[in-house]
Amino acid sequence: MLRFLSLRSRALPAALSGSTKRTLLTASLAATPRTTLNSHSAAWSVNSRQLPSRAVKTNMFAIQQVRTMFIQTETTPNQDSLKFIPGVAVMTDGSTAEFLDARNAMNSPLAKKLFQIDGIRGVFFGPDFVTITKDQDAVWQLMKPDIYSSIMDFFASGQPIISEGAEGENAHSDTMILEDDSETVQMIKELLDTRIRPSIQDDGGDIEYRGFEDGIVKLKLKGACRTCDSSTVTLKNGIENMLMHYVPEVTSVEQVFDPEEDMSRLEFEKLERRLMNQ
Repeated sequence: MLRFLSLRSRALPAALSGSTKRTLLTASLAATPRTTLNSHSAAWSVNSRQLPSRAVKTNMFAIQQVRTMFIQTETTPNQDSLKFIPGVAVMTDGSTAEFLDARNAMNSPLAKKLFQIDGIRGVFFGPDFVTITKDQDAVWQLMKPDIYSSIMDFFASGQPIISEGAEGENAHSDTMILEDDSETVQMIKELLDTRIRPSIQDDGGDIEYRGFEDGIVKLKLKGACRTCDSSTVTLKNGIENMLMHYVPEVTSVEQVFDPEEDMSRLEFEKLERRLMNQ
């Protein structure tokens, strides 16, 4: 679904045609919504800084400086995750970054702002997209206007996606070939980086190589793939089959979790068992 967003350095005209049934949604840099255009499009007007070097003045009137931003949304295999594609680079160095809570997002102005929206449980930055994961009971239609506004305001501000001085992930450092890597590990990393990662990112996620031991490749799923119901199918029918085909030493692929994710997963499983026993 294509969204058209208009960023203007001056306010829109105060009057609209009375015959037009559409209403206009505007937002300042503080992102204060008014109304919406219609169910198929969204437009915002944001006061942006003047461009003195290009500003053209004729007599008493200044020509408006107008920029346009197209934010496209794409569905993912995970019904609780959506890809938002702003049409500009997100992680300019080609790396990725994932934030699972507001505290973890303090080093990113955009992630921090997105977590202020009710219902958001995860934010993932790819090279040219932002994946938002919501709570199961949250409604996309109620969240989208705030998400569009937050993304647009951020790119209009000119701030870095990750605060300066903050530790970030290096671009694909997990699949970087090291001097002490065996030939098998080098082949695994090459396949992950060139054949598998692009497909995973198309679905709004990413993978992180965590090691190879006793024929088992250990991977961490990120973004939309991390909480997707079909993540097991992705690992077994997709990644595992390809690696076993090209690298005979690989016998299986396993998903690994960080300690905090393991704890959350175990608590969720306990809750499910309690509900089933009631």
